[in-house]
Amino acid sequence: MDQAYFITESLRLNRFWLQIMSEHALFIREGLPCGETQLINEARQFEQLFAALKARADQTPNNREAVLALNRDVIPALDRFIAFKTNVLNRTITCRIGGFNYPLLMDHIRREAIRFRARLLELNNGISSPLAEMALEEEIFWLRIMGDHARFIAHLLDPSERPLVKQAQQFGKSFETLRLQGEDLQSMLVPRDYENHLLPADIMGCPLPPGFGNLQHPFVIPRLQRFNGEVIGATMEIRDFKATALALIERCQVLSLISPLLASHVLREAQMALEDLAMIERQLNKDRAE
Repeated sequence: MDQAYFITESLRLNRFWLQIMSEHALFIREGLPCGETQLINEARQFEQLFAALKARADQTPNNREAVLALNRDVIPALDRFIAFKTNVLNRTITCRIGGFNYPLLMDHIRREAIRFRARLLELNNGISSPLAEMALEEEIFWLRIMGDHARFIAHLLDPSERPLVKQAQQFGKSFETLRLQGEDLQSMLVPRDYENHLLPADIMGCPLPPGFGNLQHPFVIPRLQRFNGEVIGATMEIRDFKATALALIERCQVLSLISPLLASHVLREAQMALEDLAMIERQLNKDRAE
């Protein structure tokens, strides 16, 4: 892996996602029942931990050793945070805890932490995926995140805000349609990814049993460029919707349970999605030119 890419991509991811992780801890804490003091204290500690790591990332020089050390410290912090999110999710879906953290919200923010951790591990170990596999993984990840955001917004707006609720619900449907399209392309072009989903989770990371792993390698077709353009277009639209919603919330011109920080949070994630998708677009264009 190119050293310059390792440095710039590690810092880009850390400087964005560490802030997001700190805010996740805050949102979890605010949604917990007031009697769950241990979980509330744990959430506050994670909020402070990731804020400190974010401050460190902002000061980390463009030096491989310093960036590698940062990544190595962030990964175990994410391990603990993923376990914490899992605990809250499991207690919620087994009716052992109340509060205002939707189960899908907990799953959503755990997915983001798992993906952030995976990207740092890939960078640290010099792992790269074939272009078609990487592009579809990124696109499907962000399509699901953006669709979740749309549905969360619809449920956090006051029911009297009918036009905005309807618009958010339509975004949810549009992203679901695109996500299913992406999964179709993924099974066509990356059959080994589908095969991997059929294996027990316990053997992930172990040598594959005989007969597995011999399907065709991922490959790029022109339809991938068009699909990436469709994903970018849809993400631009929801980004603009979120920007409008944030402005309305800040001026107290909309009835909702959405705080300015939460509105800013989902807007920043849409902007990050567009950054990632633009990187894919450049690589697809380069592949086509070659």
